[in-house]
Amino acid sequence: MTRSDQTLLDRTFEDRRHAWTRTHRVRVRAVLAEAALLTALTVATVVCALTDQGWSTAFFVAWTAGMLLFIPLHSLLNLGIRGVFDRGRHSLDEHQRGMRERSHTAVGWPVSALTFAAWTGGIAVATGTGHTALALCLGFLLWFAAGLLPYWHLAWTLADEEDDALDA
Repeated sequence: MTRSDQTLLDRTFEDRRHAWTRTHRVRVRAVLAEAALLTALTVATVVCALTDQGWSTAFFVAWTAGMLLFIPLHSLLNLGIRGVFDRGRHSLDEHQRGMRERSHTAVGWPVSALTFAAWTGGIAVATGTGHTALALCLGFLLWFAAGLLPYWHLAWTLADEEDDALDA
């Protein structure tokens, strides 16, 4: 694909200025930061669900801040893996399509388990505590983490790129 055929998103992911995000160290740190953030939000959701008050202003502020913080973290991670999960299949080369498929295959069972946990956890919170909004939050966080597993797998297992490959 020539530069003129690429979309702005494709050009952004392939831009040499973002080469620093393609090191293993940066990608792993982004994965750990995203996982820690989602874990903290999940724990906060469960803790709030176990209280009589349930949804509180403090929880709402933490939830909102966490979701807003997630945006730049995921953008960094996405730049590090060249957006292979967010770009159209036609804009990926054969190697990138293979990487995407291998990551989806590698995390198939954990994705299924997290998706099941999202449903059962949400139902358990709703029936056990009566906090429907928090049940939905818990289900969403677990489902969201399931969708992120292929990103995390690829970011964690992808080798550093060679400098000459970045110039292409």
